[in-house]
Amino acid sequence: MVFYIIPTPIGNLNDLSPRAIATISSLDFLVVENFNITRKLLSRHSITPPKILIYNDQSNESDRIKICNLLKKGLCGAIVSDAGTPLISDPGYKLIKELVTIGVEIISIPGPNAVISALVASGLPTDQFQFLGFFPRKDKEKITCLNSIKNFTGTSILFDTPKRLVNNLEWLNTNSEFNDFDICIAKEISKINESYFRGKTSEIIELLKHNESFRKGEFVVLIKSNKHENDDLLVEELFHHFAKYVPNKELIQSISKITGNPKNKIYKIFLTLFNRD
Repeated sequence: MVFYIIPTPIGNLNDLSPRAIATISSLDFLVVENFNITRKLLSRHSITPPKILIYNDQSNESDRIKICNLLKKGLCGAIVSDAGTPLISDPGYKLIKELVTIGVEIISIPGPNAVISALVASGLPTDQFQFLGFFPRKDKEKITCLNSIKNFTGTSILFDTPKRLVNNLEWLNTNSEFNDFDICIAKEISKINESYFRGKTSEIIELLKHNESFRKGEFVVLIKSNKHENDDLLVEELFHHFAKYVPNKELIQSISKITGNPKNKIYKIFLTLFNRD
């Protein structure tokens, strides 16, 4: 029993890989999120799967059982989403989890992914990143999400919609804790109007307000908090002010309470400062 996870283009239909085309062409059945969208892609590459099933946010246990039964009969299947890699902010997790429990071999084919494509072109750090799905709607959930971003040392990545993007950025800008983020907005990746806007929160808002055409399409929002850089500068400043008068152990404990940073991190900064001096 084999089931494939197959990424589809996020814009340019030519981004469907030769391996993906060959695999879809060999299937007994294909699971799609929206047939009208996938039909255009299949037609572009002259592919006609013998059987097509729908699996989306409205699907339930009976839909998963139907797919399991096809695989138990020895048929070979795969899942595609409307765009990009299936299961990334798309339905499919429960299906794959169930297939794994019944012993189906899951094969994930590499391919287009808006998260990674936006990250590497953003100009923000790529060594650490977290994906947080769609930007929350409620203020309480926004604060929880943004605290996670603020306390993360790498780049945080979210999806957002054209109607909500500017309002969410303005909400960020009115909050002093979040208005100094470094931000990159990636628009329409791999499409004709692909573009990137980079800057601080207030700068991005101004760019969008003077470019109404930009507020259409699909967006990936990438955010880098400067909290940790600011904390390091504060540790360094406190070190230079008080190291001559306060024992290192006590100073480290005090700075830890002030900044909320762990003592071992502060100790490492101290070592760097001692070597520099």
